[in-house]
Amino acid sequence: MKTFGRRMFLKSSAAFGAAALGTRAFAAKKDIEAYAGFRMGSQSYSFRNFPFEGAIEQLKALGLSNMEFCSVHFKPDAADPGFAKVKETIATAGIKVPVYGVEHFSADDAANRKKFEFAKALGLEVISADIDKDAKAFASVDALCKEFNIKAGIHNHGPGARYDKVTDTIDAVKGSSVLVGACVDTGHSIRSGEKPHEVIAALGERVHSLHLKDWIHGAEEQVLGKGDMDLVAVAKALKELNFSGPIMLEYENHPDNPVPHMIKGLENWQKACDKA
Repeated sequence: MKTFGRRMFLKSSAAFGAAALGTRAFAAKKDIEAYAGFRMGSQSYSFRNFPFEGAIEQLKALGLSNMEFCSVHFKPDAADPGFAKVKETIATAGIKVPVYGVEHFSADDAANRKKFEFAKALGLEVISADIDKDAKAFASVDALCKEFNIKAGIHNHGPGARYDKVTDTIDAVKGSSVLVGACVDTGHSIRSGEKPHEVIAALGERVHSLHLKDWIHGAEEQVLGKGDMDLVAVAKALKELNFSGPIMLEYENHPDNPVPHMIKGLENWQKACDKA
């Protein structure tokens, strides 16, 4: 067995570090350039059967470096004893977390503020939100969005949810600043009998982020590009808005091994972006 001295060890370590940084840089570049300028990432719920660090490895296996984490992997609480370690792990991994959710907001301004303080500490752009249909709740969220300069995106959750149809969101945000908008879940839009590209067009500048997933209406979730969603039409609708927010691929099937299916979806999405 060949023995390495200290100099060789340091040289090898430096080379490994440079390679790792190169991989991260490539992933960050691919997040945007491979998808016609759209910022791609993944919702960590896709990796709910994996621990926090394992979810990051799954993200990297997709060749992406943007993640929307949810409470499955860590709590939305900057005062939590483990929060510093969470931030350290994210920084070391070289990934970005532009959005977190979905989080509930009510008329409780103190509870809402705590979540915005967490969002600021994590460096978020958007909080995916489920806001009570209450004037005080919206006034609280709107004021906090302005104070922290962080957007809130109402997440539609399909039939039976308070935000089912696109009109539910449009009606709810009337009177609020444009910082209060939508996290469009394309899969749930299909479940609600709506076409995702029409939902995006109707919401316009209120679209702050997306959960990109595919579905067959009246049936089950599919690999992106294999359901009822017109991927090219969605890409065109986003381009018409000059959309620059985060797009998070989400896939709820095969939770023990989602990556192979998600890779196929990303390939389909890339082709659609090229055609749009």
